[in-house]
Amino acid sequence: MTQKDDPVFVERFTVRMPDGMRDAVATRAKANGRSMNAEIVQILEDALKGSEWNLDSTDTNEMKTIIRLQEKLLADYADALERGSEIFKLIAKSNKKPT
Repeated sequence: MTQKDDPVFVERFTVRMPDGMRDAVATRAKANGRSMNAEIVQILEDALKGSEWNLDSTDTNEMKTIIRLQEKLLADYADALERGSEIFKLIAKSNKKPT
């Protein structure tokens, strides 16, 4: 039996990183609640799948919060437009000359 046939075998690969990249990976891993190794594996899996938008639950929750805030802003904007329209109608009505 070769080493790769062993079900617990894990392929190891040494990577040389440019200055600062290790810190960037560590920061990203911490933000995503993963080890540096798990983060690097996730980045590679995403790249190999061609998936630019592979979101973890934290990213998804943040996006849902942003969407809810945008929905509220849009609703507030629609209300403001409606009030503005009503004001313009009143102004137009008051500016009409009696016949």
